Parts: sequence; C-alpha cells; structure tokens
Amino acid sequence: MIRGVACLMQLNVKKTMSLLGILLLMSPVLFSRMAMAEGQSTDSLNIENGSISISEVGRATQAGNTYTFSNDRGLRLTGTSDQYGVTVRYGVGTGNPVNLKLDNLQIDTSKNDLCAFSILENASVVIELMDGTDNRLTSADYFAGLQAQNLGGKAGEVRITGTGSLTSTGGRGSAGIGGAQNITHWYGTGGNISIDSGKITATGGEEGAGIGGGYKGDGGVIRISGGTVTAQGGKNAAGIGGGHYGLAGSLDITAENITAQGSDGADSIGNGADYTEKNAGETVIEVQQSTDVKVDAVPTAPPAQTEPQKQEEASQENPAPVKKAGAGNILLSFGLLLLLMGAELGLCKRMEKHCAEDESSQGYRNP
Repeated sequence: MIRGVACLMQLNVKKTMSLLGILLLMSPVLFSRMAMAEGQSTDSLNIENGSISISEVGRATQAGNTYTFSNDRGLRLTGTSDQYGVTVRYGVGTGNPVNLKLDNLQIDTSKNDLCAFSILENASVVIELMDGTDNRLTSADYFAGLQAQNLGGKAGEVRITGTGSLTSTGGRGSAGIGGAQNITHWYGTGGNISIDSGKITATGGEEGAGIGGGYKGDGGVIRISGGTVTAQGGKNAAGIGGGHYGLAGSLDITAENITAQGSDGADSIGNGADYTEKNAGETVIEVQQSTDVKVDAVPTAPPAQTEPQKQEEASQENPAPVKKAGAGNILLSFGLLLLLMGAELGLCKRMEKHCAEDESSQGYRNP
C-alpha cells in the first residue's frame, strides 16, 4: 500500500513537472507568433540598427522585426549610417501618404552601392524636417539622394515640410531630389516633388538635376511654394528641371528664396543641355529664368520597354506576398500544445496502471 501511494505521488509530481515543462517550451513560440501578428508599437526608428522598409501605412520593418506606428503622429527617423537606407515600398501611401519625421537623419551610402532614401513608384510620403535638425542624404552612383521618380507613368511622390534642413546629394546620372539613372532603360524622369517649407540644398550627380530628372530624364512634376531652396545641377543638367537631355517637366515655382544653377549649357530652372537630341522634331518649350515659373512640357511617347524593364515593373506591381503570422498560426500552436498535453496524460495513466499492477504483484508475493 505504501509503495502504491509513493508511486502515485511520484507520478503526480512527474505529471505536473512535465506539463509545466511543455508550457514553458511552448510559451516562446506562442508569444513570438502573437508578437509577429501584432507588431511592436513604436514612434521612432534608428537607422544605425539596420535598413528601414515601410511596407504599409503604419507598419515598418527593420532587422527582421516588424513595428507599427501611428501615421497620424508620424514615424520619427534618426541616426547615422553609411550602410543602411530607407525604402518606402511600391504603392504604399496612395491616397493616404506615409508621414515620416526626420530628426538629424544622416545617411551616406555613396560607397556601398545603395540609395539613401527611396520612394518607389506609386508610393506617397510626407517628410517633416523637425525643428532645428540637420538631415543629410547622400547616395551611390545611379541613385538620387532622395529618390522619387517616374517609371512608365508610375510616379513616386514626396512632399517636404517642416522647419529643419535637408541636404540631398545624388550619385552619377541622378538628381539630388528626384529621378535616377535606371540601368535597365537609362531614363531618370523625376516623380511628383513638392516643397512647402524647410531649408533644402539639393545637388545632382553628373548629368543629374539638383531637383528633377536624372540622365535623359525630364523634371517630372515639381511644385515649390515655400522654404529656402538651393539647387545645383550636375554636368549638363538643370538646377531645377531636366537632367542631361531632359525637358523641364511641369514646374510650379512660386517661392521667393530660391537659388538654382544649371551646368554646361543647361538652364538654371528648366531644360537640361542638349534636350533637342532626345526630342528631335518636337516643339520645345522655353523656360524663363525666374522663380515664378509654371511650364507644362509637351508630352512625349514613352520609350519602348525592354524585357528587363517589363520584368522589373511586373515585379513591382506584383510584389512577393509578405508572410504574416495570424490567428491560424496561433490556433495551430495551441492545438499542438493540447495534443502534447493529451499524450502526456495518456502516458501518466499507463504509468499509474503499471504501478498499480506492480503493487498488486508485490502484495501477492509478500502478504
């Protein structure tokens, strides 16, 4: 009898410890899946911790972690890096722009073949330069410093506000703010660029405008209504407007504090040098050299797409689905937990039966 009680007590202790062990083993899986599903809430990210990707309005990823943020308050970006950049993914913010606040964000990827800050096609972003901050973006060759370009009629859109400063420098063939020399088709037309306020200094790389188009790229749609703006074009490119061979684009410039300088025959505000070579036989619009300019360039037929370009745009239109942990995965984890608990209980019952039989046999041999 005493042996039987001891056996049962031992079994109960083992059963309890086993169940606790299973719970401890399963809890990290359950909590990690729940965290993945919800995302960690934050109001700021530091670029020093890795590249930042805005995958949805109110959701960002960095170093394998997913974060959520209030888009009404905006996400603050800060820190210094020479190897990481910021990307707003294709189509994010259409109709509801992503709000980002730059707080002394300084990125220089000029030696690492990266874009410092890229707003992909059909994405829309409002950038606030926080008061008293000095923000700097410098990209490698073939990337704009702050890249927002138009590929095949799909334009990235950026609006700059706030009272801080932004210095943006493009690499070879690319604008300080705007289009980049795309390797697959070589045209770097600027996207939709608006500057409401702030102190902006934009310098284009070789053949890239300060603000506007990259190599063979038109200026895109540029609206400057306020702030203090300094724009320096690279070789053969406008200060504001077209890159080398590029037309001015659509310019609506009403701000007073603007200093723009083109290079090697390009306009300060308007067309890049040699623009007639790209548009031979078409009507060319001359742009006045003033800060009060509104010009709509004559639309031109887009160049025939190469196969690599079609594949690139198809991949952007249909990005690979992002796997997200949801209720199904959490229920699966709970189901696995219950299954293991059931197996453990069955094992304990078999052990109890074995102990009872052992006690009976012992009693039979030792009456």
